[in-house]
Amino acid sequence: MVEDQIDFEEMSMGELLEESTQKVSNGALIQARVLGKNSDGVLVDIGLKMEGLIPKSEFPDFEKSLPFKEGEKIPVIVRQIEGHDKNHKISWRAARELSSWDRLIAAQQAGNPLEGKIVKKVKGGYLVDIGVDAFLPGSQLDLRPTHDVEAWVGQTITVLITEMERAKSNVVVSRRKWLDQERHKQREVTLSRVTEGQVVEGTVTSLTSFGAFLDIGGVEGLLHISDLSWKRVEKPDQMIKLKQKLLVKILKFDQATQRISLGLKQLQPHPWEGIQSRYPVGQTIKGKVTSLTNFGAFVELEPGVEGLIHVSELSWKERVAKPQDILKVGEEITVKTLLVDPSKEKLSLSLKRVGQSPWELAKTNHPQGSRIKGKITHLAPFGAFLLLPEGVEGLIHVSDMSWAKRIQHPSEKVTVGQEIEVMVLDVRPEAEKISLSLRHLEKDPLTTLKSGETVTGRVTRTGESGAQVELSNGIEAYVRPQEFADGMDGRPEALEAGQEITAKVIRVEPRERKVELSIRRFDRDEERRMLKQYVNNTQGPMTLGDVLQQAQAENKGE
Repeated sequence: MVEDQIDFEEMSMGELLEESTQKVSNGALIQARVLGKNSDGVLVDIGLKMEGLIPKSEFPDFEKSLPFKEGEKIPVIVRQIEGHDKNHKISWRAARELSSWDRLIAAQQAGNPLEGKIVKKVKGGYLVDIGVDAFLPGSQLDLRPTHDVEAWVGQTITVLITEMERAKSNVVVSRRKWLDQERHKQREVTLSRVTEGQVVEGTVTSLTSFGAFLDIGGVEGLLHISDLSWKRVEKPDQMIKLKQKLLVKILKFDQATQRISLGLKQLQPHPWEGIQSRYPVGQTIKGKVTSLTNFGAFVELEPGVEGLIHVSELSWKERVAKPQDILKVGEEITVKTLLVDPSKEKLSLSLKRVGQSPWELAKTNHPQGSRIKGKITHLAPFGAFLLLPEGVEGLIHVSDMSWAKRIQHPSEKVTVGQEIEVMVLDVRPEAEKISLSLRHLEKDPLTTLKSGETVTGRVTRTGESGAQVELSNGIEAYVRPQEFADGMDGRPEALEAGQEITAKVIRVEPRERKVELSIRRFDRDEERRMLKQYVNNTQGPMTLGDVLQQAQAENKGE
């Protein structure tokens, strides 16, 4: 060290500058005039024959800009006096650091914040220029961990000094501590003013899968993903970014827990307002498929307005097991509105009704009473379904399968895959129903029966209530016990299954499909007929016994 070198620790900045006017020597703090720069650094005039050179390493933005202008006087420290053929070695940064210590000491003692620029990323944190190089631990950068560490380099921030040791030029700072202090001040003010329904400005501090946290003045509120937009949002970062400023509405404020719920979509008009005028029932509109479920597909008509196409409204001609079989998410389709309920935010849509209804087409092609052929597609306990050329199915109810017999199950008459001819009874497009009939291909045999007609049949079943008889044309008839033959006394065992009988028709009810017979009346009518016959053919007087005896002999072939 030169014998006249200044003791920096014992002198103030003013004394140092005053002392520096007396001589220019190694270690001296002097005023220098900026001359310009070359490829090695900044040239300054320190009053000697050769210029002084401040190395460019002291200026992070040397190639772009300098912190001072040409001709400006700046404090510098003389590092080394060189000969007449070399530039003197000068340090502006050392002088700047020297001049900063008094300010830093005062700031630490008073707890005042300082502004600094993050110079670079170092191990464990950052290097911050606050007049001297200070260390900022990574954990003290922000209130929450930051993931984009390089994004902070070059930013000007506010910090508090947490540790300082001048002898070792060691300074540690914290931005987080300053943020905590500011948040505490703001928090008290904000909480005293917060009211539900209030619109405030907030800054996005963090993003999560379920929403975003916003700082609304020292207090954080949660903006849930469901309150971001009226439309469906999959991820919050699709709409908002970190540090973005937003106007939000305070939806709920819990004073006990000091939790605040925020809303962004509530500042926009509700999309379901006036929905009935925009999408009246029966209107054809375009939309985009947003999701598919087992029971149908959701279609977005506009942001915040979705309708459901039930699986039954996807296709006329086929039974759709899964909506995924005919639709894809993101696909644009044309649909028709079936139901609009603003109070429940419910919109029912149809894909199949956009085109011509095959039920209407079937009504035109197959009027009531017409005949049509088709294949049986499947059976149900109540009937059989037949596929029409239009791609829709009609039902043959079990009651329309036979005039004569009571059919218990359609399998008694038809099988799956069988092609048959049927008659169209009714087509109701609004109910999507077509009624078909097998029995109406023929005339109802009950209409040919008349009371008093003599019929023959075979007993199929007997019981306490009488006997069931199948007539020659397949019609089922009944004989009540009181209508059995005289002498049978209505006993069930008097008639046997398989026995053939002849009887009179005494009652026909086509609507109820009932036919009642009487063996007794047939026998009595026969007796009267034969009696009349023999009376007319006999010249001499005969008793009733004689007539009956003669009739019996004729019946035996005597």
